[in-house]
Amino acid sequence: MNYIVLDLETANPDCASICQIGIVLVENGETVGTVSYLIDPEDRFDHWNIKVHGIRPEHVAGRPTFADLLPEIAGLIGGRIVVTHGSFDRIAITKACQKYNLPLLEARWLDNQTVVRRTWPQFSRRGYSLGNLAAHFDIAFQHHDALEDAIATAEIFRRALTESGRTASEWASGVSRQPGSAAPILVQGVSGGPFSGRTIVFTGRMQVARKEAARRAAELGFTVAGAVSPATTHLCVGGNGTGTAMSSKGREAERLRSGGHQVSIITEDEFWQLLSR
Repeated sequence: MNYIVLDLETANPDCASICQIGIVLVENGETVGTVSYLIDPEDRFDHWNIKVHGIRPEHVAGRPTFADLLPEIAGLIGGRIVVTHGSFDRIAITKACQKYNLPLLEARWLDNQTVVRRTWPQFSRRGYSLGNLAAHFDIAFQHHDALEDAIATAEIFRRALTESGRTASEWASGVSRQPGSAAPILVQGVSGGPFSGRTIVFTGRMQVARKEAARRAAELGFTVAGAVSPATTHLCVGGNGTGTAMSSKGREAERLRSGGHQVSIITEDEFWQLLSR
């Protein structure tokens, strides 16, 4: 039963701006090693991200870039099962590879949130964020340090394997991608725009034609998707933004937020204000 557990942090909302990666190596059910990398994202640091993980530009000055480290990371992953808590880490690795025009990592990605939700009924709909699970299982850790998060994820995953009676390989083979996890892209965002790496979804009756709103968003870097998914960073609600609970997209965004995903739900007015900054 060999697999690795991976977690990462980013410098800003762009998934490709990886500034830390933590990895736990597991062989025969036992942790045999841990690795932590501070990474120069070659990108700006957002105040909110710094507030979350505490990593500042000076902490990564002179550190390797993702492109520098990819051969070493690829050697660790090497086609193995890679457990992450949520899809963000998988998406970020993919985006970083694309940013540097590097080949995608060959791995069998396994979302621990899916494992948890299928193993324990009380977490099937909510409460499956890493922080909540760690509190439930009395696991002490420093949240938003990539290695600490990976260690906590590894412990929760180990308990899920014991509880479910299934191996990591059985979970990886039996868990298909969740419906909606790869939401159809309507408009691809312009590379290098101020909102590059972020994904927005529109719902409700808009004051401006939705096609025009999507065009403007894409010009500034937003990828415009047709459905809410774990890759979604913003949901724009038409009108005054009320009644999101009646919208299937609004309900899905709230479900993701309860699971720990950072999805900003904004009104149409807030959307235009965001673009005008």
